[in-house]
Amino acid sequence: QIINVIDDEKPNVIIISGDVYDKSIPSAEAVELLDSFLVRLSKRELQVFVISGNHDSPERIAFGSRLMASSGIHMSPVYNGDVFPFSLADEYGVVKIFMLPFLKPANMRRYFPEDEIASYTDAMRLAINNMRINTADRNILVAHQFVTGALPSDSEDVSVGGLDNVDASVFEIFDYVALGHIHCPQNVGSESVRYCGTPLKYSFSEVNQDKSVSVIE
Repeated sequence: QIINVIDDEKPNVIIISGDVYDKSIPSAEAVELLDSFLVRLSKRELQVFVISGNHDSPERIAFGSRLMASSGIHMSPVYNGDVFPFSLADEYGVVKIFMLPFLKPANMRRYFPEDEIASYTDAMRLAINNMRINTADRNILVAHQFVTGALPSDSEDVSVGGLDNVDASVFEIFDYVALGHIHCPQNVGSESVRYCGTPLKYSFSEVNQDKSVSVIE
């Protein structure tokens, strides 16, 4: 069904903000399904950007990424302190796409031991501050985090007390932020910070959500 929507809408870019799988070691059937889906996308001459979420293994998502990039399939690498943007262009100029897989403060402390990183917001702000962002371009961030104020569903992993929350203010430098993690389609803080939601319903709390919005986001 998603392939059919893509053929009808004819987008130039597909963004998958994670989770790609539902567990870090996915089933063989899930891997085969993703492989088939990506092959079908590659035949449509699209640019596809995929990042790992909190349920994914970053190493497994990154496997083969340099080979797939030649087919327009861009899988997020394992975070190593640097995020290099992909550059696209249209009739309005340059668009830079930054792919940032799910990030924890512990990930950041490994690469920035001299910085104080006490929260997820600190970690995200530090990651963004170390990106090479030219504000003369249009800049898109693809990320997978729980942004403060987002409406979660029962099937999501949410830390007690909001310890994993990220304040939306850290994204102000970007023209658009394509988020994964929260299942309900919604904006958070502004029109430019957006959860597309999930194409399927994973809990009773999602029964009244319009998932068609997620597919055509």
